[in-house]
Amino acid sequence: QYCDFRDPRLWLTSGSMGTMGFGLPAAIGAQFACPDKLVIDIDGDGSMRMNLGELETVTTYDLPIKVMVLNNYGDGMVMQWQRLFFKGRLAGSDKSLRKKDFVKAAEADGFPYAERLDRKEDVPRVLEEFLGFDGPAFLEVIIDPEAGVYPMVGPGLSYQDMITGDFIPNRYDAKEPEDPDASEMF
Repeated sequence: QYCDFRDPRLWLTSGSMGTMGFGLPAAIGAQFACPDKLVIDIDGDGSMRMNLGELETVTTYDLPIKVMVLNNYGDGMVMQWQRLFFKGRLAGSDKSLRKKDFVKAAEADGFPYAERLDRKEDVPRVLEEFLGFDGPAFLEVIIDPEAGVYPMVGPGLSYQDMITGDFIPNRYDAKEPEDPDASEMF
């Protein structure tokens, strides 16, 4: 929700449809298809657990993919669904999974850059290092387990019914920018 994409085929997503494990394999495919483009996989920790072995694919083929894992120690979107649509009954989502050291896993699979970001004041420096690294890079970002996961699509709904959360204007209330070519994201 903070990235401004103007050209087609620069944003590949499963569209908040809960396809855990989609991000890393999609990033690998995108990097093979567009070897000269910067490819960034932004994934949740639950999703990364689904295809953790693909980290080795990235380094085996020396793909310069930037892998960012947003770690809330559980399945944040699943938990949010259960709170919003199933009367707050949590089933299998509040795992408090804290034993997996994603940085060590990335290092074991050959990532030359593998770091953890857990302090807000380090964000600018670490993101610059991560995005500027020449080659495969892995960054685990520790986030608030209670943070909302938006935008999202509820059960049985379509993109038209997307839930944007309190901090993202929905498509019906959003104001048109004065200059449609100017980004107000940054």
